[in-house]
Amino acid sequence: MKITAPILALTAALGLSACGEKTPAENTAAALENAAEQSTPEAAAVLENQADQIRDQNVTAPISEPGSPGQQALQEAGNAQAAAQAAPAAAPSQGAKPHAPGDPVPPPKVAADGTGNHAGH
Repeated sequence: MKITAPILALTAALGLSACGEKTPAENTAAALENAAEQSTPEAAAVLENQADQIRDQNVTAPISEPGSPGQQALQEAGNAQAAAQAAPAAAPSQGAKPHAPGDPVPPPKVAADGTGNHAGH
Protein backbone atom coordinates (compact mmCIF):
# COMPACT_ATOMS: atom_id res chain seq x y z
CA MET A 1 0.00 0.00 0.00
CA LYS A 2 1.40 3.35 -1.04
CA ILE A 3 1.45 6.13 1.56
CA THR A 4 -0.06 9.26 0.07
CA ALA A 5 0.97 12.83 0.80
CA PRO A 6 -2.17 13.61 2.85
CA ILE A 7 -1.34 10.78 5.24
CA LEU A 8 2.25 11.94 5.53
CA ALA A 9 1.00 15.45 6.10
CA LEU A 10 -1.05 14.22 9.04
CA THR A 11 2.18 13.55 10.87
CA ALA A 12 3.33 17.07 10.13
CA ALA A 13 -0.07 18.40 11.13
CA LEU A 14 0.16 16.74 14.51
CA GLY A 15 3.47 18.43 15.05
CA LEU A 16 2.05 21.81 14.06
CA SER A 17 -0.93 21.40 16.35
CA ALA A 18 1.47 21.32 19.29
CA CYS A 19 2.42 24.95 18.61
CA GLY A 20 0.79 27.00 21.35
CA GLU A 21 1.11 30.37 19.63
CA LYS A 22 -1.74 29.89 17.16
CA THR A 23 -5.43 29.13 17.56
CA PRO A 24 -6.59 25.54 17.04
CA ALA A 25 -8.31 26.59 13.81
CA GLU A 26 -5.11 28.21 12.53
CA ASN A 27 -3.03 25.15 13.48
CA THR A 28 -5.38 22.83 11.57
CA ALA A 29 -5.60 25.16 8.57
CA ALA A 30 -1.82 25.52 8.45
CA ALA A 31 -1.40 21.74 8.59
CA LEU A 32 -3.84 21.30 5.71
CA GLU A 33 -2.03 23.93 3.66
CA ASN A 34 1.26 22.18 4.36
CA ALA A 35 -0.28 18.93 3.12
CA ALA A 36 -1.61 20.75 0.04
CA GLU A 37 1.92 21.84 -0.88
CA GLN A 38 2.95 18.16 -1.00
CA SER A 39 -0.12 16.87 -2.83
CA THR A 40 -1.43 16.50 -6.35
CA PRO A 41 -3.41 19.46 -7.74
CA GLU A 42 -6.71 17.64 -7.13
CA ALA A 43 -5.90 16.89 -3.50
CA ALA A 44 -4.39 20.34 -2.94
CA ALA A 45 -7.61 22.04 -4.04
CA VAL A 46 -9.61 20.04 -1.49
CA LEU A 47 -7.13 20.75 1.32
CA GLU A 48 -6.85 24.48 0.62
CA ASN A 49 -10.62 24.87 0.42
CA GLN A 50 -11.11 23.07 3.73
CA ALA A 51 -8.33 25.10 5.36
CA ASP A 52 -10.19 28.29 4.41
CA GLN A 53 -13.46 26.92 5.80
CA ILE A 54 -11.81 25.88 9.08
CA ARG A 55 -10.41 29.39 9.51
CA ASP A 56 -13.71 31.05 8.59
CA GLN A 57 -15.71 28.86 10.98
CA ASN A 58 -13.01 28.94 13.71
CA VAL A 59 -13.13 25.15 14.07
CA THR A 60 -11.46 24.16 17.34
CA ALA A 61 -11.31 20.39 16.85
CA PRO A 62 -7.67 19.35 16.49
CA ILE A 63 -6.66 17.58 13.31
CA SER A 64 -5.63 14.55 15.38
CA GLU A 65 -9.23 14.02 16.55
CA PRO A 66 -10.99 11.21 14.64
CA GLY A 67 -13.84 12.55 12.53
CA SER A 68 -12.68 16.16 12.84
CA PRO A 69 -12.96 18.50 9.84
CA GLY A 70 -9.20 18.23 9.40
CA GLN A 71 -9.39 14.43 9.28
CA GLN A 72 -12.30 14.60 6.85
CA ALA A 73 -10.34 16.99 4.62
CA LEU A 74 -7.40 14.58 4.53
CA GLN A 75 -9.73 11.72 3.61
CA GLU A 76 -11.45 13.73 0.87
CA ALA A 77 -8.07 14.82 -0.50
CA GLY A 78 -6.90 11.22 -0.58
CA ASN A 79 -10.06 10.24 -2.43
CA ALA A 80 -9.59 13.08 -4.94
CA GLN A 81 -5.98 12.07 -5.51
CA ALA A 82 -6.89 8.40 -5.97
CA ALA A 83 -9.70 9.25 -8.39
CA ALA A 84 -7.36 11.38 -10.48
CA GLN A 85 -4.76 8.61 -10.61
CA ALA A 86 -7.38 6.00 -11.52
CA ALA A 87 -8.76 8.02 -14.44
CA PRO A 88 -8.05 6.23 -17.71
CA ALA A 89 -5.43 7.73 -19.96
CA ALA A 90 -6.46 9.06 -23.34
CA ALA A 91 -6.47 6.47 -26.10
CA PRO A 92 -3.47 6.74 -28.37
CA SER A 93 -4.12 8.51 -31.62
CA GLN A 94 -3.99 6.43 -34.75
CA GLY A 95 -1.05 7.09 -37.01
CA ALA A 96 -0.65 6.61 -40.72
CA LYS A 97 -1.33 3.22 -42.34
CA PRO A 98 1.93 1.42 -43.14
CA HIS A 99 2.71 0.85 -46.81
CA ALA A 100 1.69 -2.65 -47.87
CA PRO A 101 2.65 -4.59 -50.97
CA GLY A 102 0.32 -3.60 -53.82
CA ASP A 103 -0.43 -0.13 -52.43
CA PRO A 104 0.02 2.62 -55.03
CA VAL A 105 3.27 4.55 -54.97
CA PRO A 106 3.03 7.44 -54.25
CA PRO A 107 -0.10 7.09 -52.14
CA PRO A 108 -3.24 8.75 -53.48
CA LYS A 109 -4.01 12.29 -52.45
CA VAL A 110 -6.82 12.62 -49.93
CA ALA A 111 -8.57 15.89 -49.23
CA ALA A 112 -8.37 17.29 -45.69
CA ASP A 113 -12.06 16.52 -45.19
CA GLY A 114 -11.43 12.81 -45.81
CA THR A 115 -12.90 12.71 -49.33
CA GLY A 116 -10.99 11.74 -52.40
CA ASN A 117 -9.48 8.70 -54.06
CA HIS A 118 -8.89 6.00 -51.47
CA ALA A 119 -7.85 3.35 -54.00
CA GLY A 120 -10.07 0.74 -52.34
CA HIS A 121 -8.95 1.46 -48.76
